[in-house]
Amino acid sequence: MIAERNIKIEELPLVLTPTDIAAVLNISRNTAYEVIHSAGFPLFRVGKQYRVSRERFLKWLDEQAA
Repeated sequence: MIAERNIKIEELPLVLTPTDIAAVLNISRNTAYEVIHSAGFPLFRVGKQYRVSRERFLKWLDEQAA
């Protein structure tokens, strides 16, 4: 889990959890779950857990900013 406010891209784990995404976007965990369930979000599941690769998350984030 990412706890600090100044997050560096190279320090992100290869696979992000909803809690990691909440920290990166500075949003609540509940809002992060809403984001990961939105259309076009690069989500995959490992059992019952939600995950997203760092690379695909950063690409998605760039697309949202455009």
